[in-house]
Amino acid sequence: MIQDIAPYRLDTAYTPRPPRADSLLYLLHGKSVLAAESGGLLRLPRFCELPVPEADCRFLFALSGRDCFWCPTALSPAGGDYAWHGLRRAMERMPRAEAFAALTACHLAAWYRANRYCGCCGRARVPSTTERALVCPNCGDIVYPRINPAVIVAVTNGERILLTRYAPAHGPTEFYALVAGFCEIGETAEDTVRREVLEEVGLRVRNIRYYASQPWGIDGNLSLGFFAELDGSDAITLERDELSQALWVRREDMPRHCTQNALTWDMMEAFRTGRM
Repeated sequence: MIQDIAPYRLDTAYTPRPPRADSLLYLLHGKSVLAAESGGLLRLPRFCELPVPEADCRFLFALSGRDCFWCPTALSPAGGDYAWHGLRRAMERMPRAEAFAALTACHLAAWYRANRYCGCCGRARVPSTTERALVCPNCGDIVYPRINPAVIVAVTNGERILLTRYAPAHGPTEFYALVAGFCEIGETAEDTVRREVLEEVGLRVRNIRYYASQPWGIDGNLSLGFFAELDGSDAITLERDELSQALWVRREDMPRHCTQNALTWDMMEAFRTGRM
């Protein structure tokens, strides 16, 4: 999965410092990242390559000792080889460690942009000097990076697994996916598994087992993967506002995805290859 970057390491400890010449710049516009073509891959800019003011650079984290920064004011390509690339496709063409860091940068950048002003009194927030937080200098309100917990569920019935496709308004439709949804207030992750499966496909499940988790920064999520067995009828009742398709597929008939980045892919492969 995309977070499996060993021997590289993403160090998210908040130790703000100025950029160096070789520091990586994550310049983001919505869900696009600024990068250059290089030998068939996408390469991120270094601080020394772009005319970005040092004072505008915000420290994000370190990637195996190399500092990474986000610049909120850099909203247009600087010319030359650099251009905007949609992050979902760009991460397939970046070294995995830099792609995972890009997702995390996207998560942090969205949080910084959404919390510029205090929700209690309206004053501009300032970064904390001691931790990853934004502080209101007027009323003292503090906000921390928001993380949205969500579940991904592989529903199985013997040698079959339930595959889905998103409705166009809810995600990519070209690939098969699994039942997924966000945790609600007052729910355990297991409660969310039961509710989402029942809401989206009208099925009941039992024997819910945790599989793995994945931070997915492009949406600000922490995805929790579960396997669950069908409990009762296998007749699907599709929630068409969420999904365009849901069907039972035998293990030997499962499609192979072209990406190895996502938890959904890893769970589908675990079932297809008999690991689950």
